Amino acid sequence: MKKTLGVLIIASLVITAFFLHFTEQQSSVDNSAGESAIDFDLPALDGTPTRLSSYKGRPIILNFWASWCEPCENEMPELDKFHKKYSEDVVVMGVNITSQEMSEQSVRDFVDELDVSFPVLLDTEGVFRNYRVMNLPTTYFIDSNGKILDNYSGELTFEMLEQFKTKLK
Repeated sequence: MKKTLGVLIIASLVITAFFLHFTEQQSSVDNSAGESAIDFDLPALDGTPTRLSSYKGRPIILNFWASWCEPCENEMPELDKFHKKYSEDVVVMGVNITSQEMSEQSVRDFVDELDVSFPVLLDTEGVFRNYRVMNLPTTYFIDSNGKILDNYSGELTFEMLEQFKTKLK
């Protein structure tokens, strides 16, 4: 049973990695530093519609992740710790690539297990493609004017998040 489950998980990861890497980009908008962040409207895990542009005027850390991604799992407590310390200064928002999950329940279980306190949005529409997310986790740092300051592909630590925070205004 464990061997079969392991094979299924590995096969899912390979298929997802292939999909993420080779899907055609849906956006012609540049997501480089200095460009405006692409607006979107996604439901939060609690069902609340959330529009990125509604946070204009506040800096945003926008983190794309999946529950099957080990670096995402390692990073999530760091993001949550950062959110709890700096929630007055910076909006932390997680965007789960729900279209690549086994089920929405697996997302809920992941968030509950790690006791995530920041908003988690469900990307069933492929917003991650507009942000050209090729690896998970990927994090965008957006200033209070809605401009992308930087992005980082890979696992972030609390200390790294604090360093990025100094650039956000």
